[in-house]
Parts: sequence; C-alpha cells; structure tokens
Amino acid sequence: MKPIDIFGLAVRLLGLFFLYLGLRTVTSLLDLGAVENASKNDLINAILPIVFNLAVAWWLLGGGWLVRRAYPETPKISDRFPSQPSQSKQVTPTSEPAESPEFVNLDKAEKRLAALVEKPKDNRAP
Repeated sequence: MKPIDIFGLAVRLLGLFFLYLGLRTVTSLLDLGAVENASKNDLINAILPIVFNLAVAWWLLGGGWLVRRAYPETPKISDRFPSQPSQSKQVTPTSEPAESPEFVNLDKAEKRLAALVEKPKDNRAP
C-alpha cells in the first residue's frame, strides 16, 4: 500500500469512529421521558455534540478534500525557476558547442552579484 492509501484509510476509519460517537449520543435523546422533562438548555447541550460528531463524520468519510490537501496530485513548482528549458524554442545547428541553460543562468547570477558587491566609484572612505 502506498502512503496515500494508508492515510485515506486512516481518515475514513476516523470518520467511522465519529459516526459511532454521533449515533451513540442519539440513542440517549430517543428516551421520551428525558426529552419531556428537560429544559431548553439541556436539549441544546444534548444536540450540539450529536451535530458536531455527525458533521465531522460526514466530512471525514468523504475524505477527498483532506487526502488531496495532504497529498496533492501535482507539486506546485515556481515558474520563476524552470527545471527544464522550454520545448518551444527552436534549436539551430551550429559548429560551436551550445551552453547549457544552467551555465547561462549562473553567468547572469554572477553578473548581478558582481554589480551588487562592486565598490562605489566615489572616493569616499567607508
């Protein structure tokens, strides 16, 4: 089993546990004598855990969003640093060896760094 399958199974099992908790608390509300004698606050306090447990169970049993959030299908790669040169560029045959894109990018980076580190042209003392 892949880790995504194990995680999906764990999410669904946790959903079943919350479903069990929600249904178990529903049975205490089915006692009509307790409902007739209960105050308004008692009913709200009895219903809130049921609603919460059933909502969490429904969300976890669906499981799709949580699994997709934990294991995205396509990793998000920044467009700023492409890993491969674009395929749309035309390649013209030349007798000179072609420079790889990594070296071109390194040369540009070195020139920018040299411009930043370069001493000022004034005759000011630091």
